[in-house]
Amino acid sequence: MSNRTGDTKQPLVEFHEPRNDDEGLSNEDRSDGSSSHSSSFHDTNTKVHPHMNTEDKVEEHTPNSALERVSNLITSGQAKKIILLLGAGISTSAGIPDFRSPKTGLYHNLQKLNLPFPEAVFELGFFRKRPEPFWELAKEIYPGKFHPTPTHYFLTLLHQHKVLKRAFTQNIDTLETLAGLPENMIVEAHGSFARSHCLECRAEVDREKILRAGVRRGEVVRCDNLVKSKGKKGKDKTVCGGLVKPDIVFFGENLPDRFFNLLPELKQCDLLLVIGTSLQVQPFASLVDRVPSDCPRLLINREPVGPFELPSSSGVLPDSLKKILSPKSKDQRDMYWEGDADQGIYELVEHLGWSEEFEEVMGKGKKDLEKRYKDAEKLEGKVDQDVRAVKEIVDDRDEAEELEEAIRRQLKL
Repeated sequence: MSNRTGDTKQPLVEFHEPRNDDEGLSNEDRSDGSSSHSSSFHDTNTKVHPHMNTEDKVEEHTPNSALERVSNLITSGQAKKIILLLGAGISTSAGIPDFRSPKTGLYHNLQKLNLPFPEAVFELGFFRKRPEPFWELAKEIYPGKFHPTPTHYFLTLLHQHKVLKRAFTQNIDTLETLAGLPENMIVEAHGSFARSHCLECRAEVDREKILRAGVRRGEVVRCDNLVKSKGKKGKDKTVCGGLVKPDIVFFGENLPDRFFNLLPELKQCDLLLVIGTSLQVQPFASLVDRVPSDCPRLLINREPVGPFELPSSSGVLPDSLKKILSPKSKDQRDMYWEGDADQGIYELVEHLGWSEEFEEVMGKGKKDLEKRYKDAEKLEGKVDQDVRAVKEIVDDRDEAEELEEAIRRQLKL
């Protein structure tokens, strides 16, 4: 039974946003996230979100004061279990194109594939019928092409300072891992390219096969796992031939079990950082309200979203804002810094006094990653040379492909 809800043509606003998946949440865990609305874009970061304090007075904060307050929470030891909610905005500076920009967005570029609607490329039913558009898209968004951003390296820095509890991300690009953050510190709410499985026999498919066929050539990847022949007795086996799909969450699929298993950690959070997300997709958007009622929350984003949105122009405190004020403190609970994710992180790091260490982390990370990519290219070149030599002496195509796979496995690509 599918747990997909809503119109499949509903616009996506994150790097990849699956449909609602509230079936895995108990009644206590659910949140309708109805406070998310669109907001106009501001070109400068001269203002932040004015909030009411508990005395019903408007309290205006400059961008620096918000970052200073957060840095003080960390350096004073008050914030030891920091959780981050991450969206598409932390990866755009890596060169990963967004989906909806006119003329340059990935959805625009997919028009030539004659999709019934742009989001169909991530619709499970459509993928089963026409997998070609997805693999065309995979050539553009496969994580092996990109480098982590300063925001990704900031996660690693927090982990090194032993103050990071967990990073929940909506992105499927695995750049958090490439930045050196251990996998166990990351919750990929919408899955990623890290693993792939056959939709028929559920066998895990070698990542090199995905890279060689699906990503480089944009070809549909099918399972070559041997399974028992249908309707036959004995040990007869045949190639499965089922469609292979990376473990990213398509519309109509459940979110990973890991996402639901780690939700209780939000109750332990003593500082929530929300960066580069629209907070419009459930159940991810509900996470912002699952931290303790007195937990400070900072949004770094180009526009205010969710509970960080501006109060009404009349100056009257909306009920939605009254609910998010801490009952234990006169200090405002929510803070908003307006601008690009990387710029906000650079300024926060400066307030923390970690700038030199931050540059070292980024420098080492980039150097190690460049070496890794360079070594992979050399090894790949050698494999291609060996494969060409094999194909020259082997006429049978199937046998040649089997030998190619054997060579690549031997070299552990």
